[in-house]
Amino acid sequence: MRTRTFSLLILMALAAAAVDGQPIVVPGMQPPITGPVYWSTTPPDCSSLAGEAPVTIVSGTRTVGFACYVSGTFVWLAAGGGWSTAIRVAAPGSGAVGVDYTFYDDNGNNLKLDSVSGASPAISSDDVYFALSANQPAETDLLGATSGAPKYAGTATGTVYAVFYCPDAVTCEGVTPQLLYSALPSSPWSISLPIAFDTDLATEWSAVGVDDGGAHRVSLAIYNEDIQPASYTILVYDGAGNLAASGATPPVPPLQSLPNDAYGQAGTYAAMLSDVVAGPLPKGPFKIQINGQSLYCAVEVLQFDGPSATALQVGYDSSATVASSEAIRLAHLRRSRVALRPRTVFRPLPVAGGTE
Repeated sequence: MRTRTFSLLILMALAAAAVDGQPIVVPGMQPPITGPVYWSTTPPDCSSLAGEAPVTIVSGTRTVGFACYVSGTFVWLAAGGGWSTAIRVAAPGSGAVGVDYTFYDDNGNNLKLDSVSGASPAISSDDVYFALSANQPAETDLLGATSGAPKYAGTATGTVYAVFYCPDAVTCEGVTPQLLYSALPSSPWSISLPIAFDTDLATEWSAVGVDDGGAHRVSLAIYNEDIQPASYTILVYDGAGNLAASGATPPVPPLQSLPNDAYGQAGTYAAMLSDVVAGPLPKGPFKIQINGQSLYCAVEVLQFDGPSATALQVGYDSSATVASSEAIRLAHLRRSRVALRPRTVFRPLPVAGGTE
């Protein structure tokens, strides 16, 4: 009877702690879990997210729950050398979110950056992760490469791979991260880019820009989303729809598996449009088409107009030579890697004037 009474007292204490939102501590148990709960205790239905299976969330050696996820790549980052990159995201009102950012250089190798997230102190790592409560926003500022002297004198470039874990598919569908470049105060540029989700890839992309070699310039970045090296054909069409200029990128490294890396990453090629295509660019607005043939990629195109800059709208495209209109691939190599790796519970993100 005394054993049952003691067990009942423990259960009552656990229930009271859970109601108060305090850490649950029982002698002999593993460290308590604190912070936002961005998982479900039973496997959620994640099938609306491209038919994915839930990820296992663990604390120490025990499984605490299961989560849906969405994942994708920010095609280009620039940190240091007068540039800074900020990544913003907020948890939807429907639930908490676990956030994981991994940084890679132009060739797809791990890139260690100094960064600050929320009110947390600056850290040096190629991987940043934290948890957000429902409706909580966060900004992660990338300061520059950890190595090098003087500090942040050079510009670190590459990509960011982001994974967001949620207790259900509806919450994941409401995650809308964005990346912002800033060259302030030397240049008044502040440019916002959306993420290229792994379920929204294509073999061909296009945008409309203006480049006269003077006040109006166009640049682009192409990220290889496939498992083999790829050289991308760039086609430029004039105001009448005629092919006016063309060129090709050097081979861009493919997706790879890195030691001790959950996802692996590929390379990105970035350049001014005029450095890629041969011949003069058309006057006025023109169409830029990026063709990967049968290989998938994600694309970013920037327009610079004098002292201002903006990200151009890019969209899926298709050539007359492409037999199939199916340009979007729903299954992706890295998505399968995400699902296969259990994730440790992320810490809460400190906020200014608040507590963890």
